[in-house]
Amino acid sequence: MLKKIISTLFVLFLTISVSAYFLLNPEKKQLDKTTRIALGGTYIQLAKGITHYSLKRPLTGHTAEKPVVLIHGGTIPMWTWDEQVRALTDAGFTVLTYDQYGRGYSDRPDTDYDQALYLEQLAELIKKLDIDQPFDLIGLSLGGGTAVNFAAQNPEKVDKLILISPVICDFKTSTIFKIPVLGEFIARVAGVGVIVKRFKHLLKDNDDLEKYTKLFIEQTTYKGFERSILSMVRNDAMGDYSSAYKKVGDLAIKTLLVRGTQDTEITEDMIKKIKHLIPEIEYRPVDDTGHGIVFQKGDIVNKLILDFLNP
Repeated sequence: MLKKIISTLFVLFLTISVSAYFLLNPEKKQLDKTTRIALGGTYIQLAKGITHYSLKRPLTGHTAEKPVVLIHGGTIPMWTWDEQVRALTDAGFTVLTYDQYGRGYSDRPDTDYDQALYLEQLAELIKKLDIDQPFDLIGLSLGGGTAVNFAAQNPEKVDKLILISPVICDFKTSTIFKIPVLGEFIARVAGVGVIVKRFKHLLKDNDDLEKYTKLFIEQTTYKGFERSILSMVRNDAMGDYSSAYKKVGDLAIKTLLVRGTQDTEITEDMIKKIKHLIPEIEYRPVDDTGHGIVFQKGDIVNKLILDFLNP
């Protein structure tokens, strides 16, 4: 009798869990041609999928400086850089931003979201847009890892490198999301809520929090977002970039490192490793801010960027 009750309860639990998994799926929309026409923006077909990008040119009256390419972090799309794009174009720079695969309005290809994928997307985008002169490269968080990888492999293409709270190694991710099936279930039930909560913390006190929160949540409603997040966590995207940092140091690429002193995701120990691997790096800590530095201290970040690019 007890075994029958336990068996019945297990079947009931399993049924409820499976039902919840499908009912709680926020990915009701498809990123296709019709959707993108309605969304607006510019898009380009790359080998692994369509990439959403923006190429902003300086205001009339400016002589265009060399291009600046900005790479966003692991979860927040290219509008991460809105304040920086305004400051850079006002200063005469041509600025390229784009949504990495799985984010914003770019495709969510069914593939491994690893270092190689993000590097391939950036390299192909640069080539297809015919950016054939050396450019300045700026990467934030996970995008910092991609920037370092690109600079290490293409030093002739990168003039100056700016890394803002960049990943290097030992980045803490929840082990539970790496477990097959269980990871999918937890991501579906709680995953979006967790990353939205983190997002709001990164943008605390930002005047455009409500606008950006809507945009952040919107990207989670397109099919493939959850899969891309899980794949990113499970592959080497959140792994070790140390060899690329060392190569950048050996090549003596002029590099600026910026970090909020209260950043709990990119720790002081990580910064020490970066400074060891790139001995000539210029380090600029920013007080009273954490990993949301570009949203919380945008004016300071802009000044550091422009001072470095125009010494």
